[in-house]
Amino acid sequence: MKIDSPSSITSREASIRLEWISTRILPGVAVLLLSIPLCQWADSILPDDIVPVGIIYMMSVIVLWSMYMAVQYAFVGIAQTRKTKTHACNYQTATNESTAQKPVFLLEAIPIINESENIDTICEVETTEEINETEVVEEVCAEDTEVLPKENHASATYQQGIDDFYQSQAENQKKKLDTIHEYLLYIMSPFIYEEDMDEFCTDLLRFAMDHNYRPEVEWKRYKTKLSSFDVRHLVWSIAIRLGLGKGKVYSNDDCACYIERRFASLCVTASGEPLSHSTLRNLTVTSNSDQIHCDIQGADGLLFHIPSQLGVEKG
Repeated sequence: MKIDSPSSITSREASIRLEWISTRILPGVAVLLLSIPLCQWADSILPDDIVPVGIIYMMSVIVLWSMYMAVQYAFVGIAQTRKTKTHACNYQTATNESTAQKPVFLLEAIPIINESENIDTICEVETTEEINETEVVEEVCAEDTEVLPKENHASATYQQGIDDFYQSQAENQKKKLDTIHEYLLYIMSPFIYEEDMDEFCTDLLRFAMDHNYRPEVEWKRYKTKLSSFDVRHLVWSIAIRLGLGKGKVYSNDDCACYIERRFASLCVTASGEPLSHSTLRNLTVTSNSDQIHCDIQGADGLLFHIPSQLGVEKG
């Protein structure tokens, strides 16, 4: 007898063999084994030697195998019934779809055309009614809008006034800061190193934005030594353009506090003693050694007397 090698067995043959093993051989072995205790039980309850043990064993095997086959065929029948119902449902669905896509012939299309004409007529009537209703609504809205635009216009004008005011304030503030920054770059170039200029200007611009600002760090890097007169003139020239004096944004005290913190080492007497606060409040006092002079604003109230800011003669 020739035995097929595993490589020569097809997947279908392997499936058939596996089915036989699972549905015939293994259940058969189980039936033979279970028949042994069943035979012993039957022999124990029957009178002695009335039925041979072999016959009892064969009957047990037949009964158990019949029960197994009956159960198996019952499950197979249920599975087949479900499969048939599934195919029937799929066929019905496919039939409905094909029917829905079935072309309409001329004789069948005539009633459809007549129905379409009736629908168009109805749609035209409904459209006419809708147009009439729309015209009525527009007339009512036109009467209402005679009052509403006045209120909306007033509200829009009010809001526009607020927006324009704050926009103008922001633009004016930016213009002032740009002008002051340009002045600092020009007037401090002989005294501050170029790589330090941004840091130096930033601190002064913070004071230009907030009169309550007080620096925490003293500035100590200079190319050329300055005096307290120079820094007082510098701060005064900036503050006067932002509003300096009684009832204005900046006061002499604000400027003195900024100066004695930012330029502490410059604000000392000949003996090295710090200048008093009252002395630093005198921002416009001059000396023979001044290097930065008070820049009095012109008619515009903003521009400095430096070459890059046109319209003002150099002082």
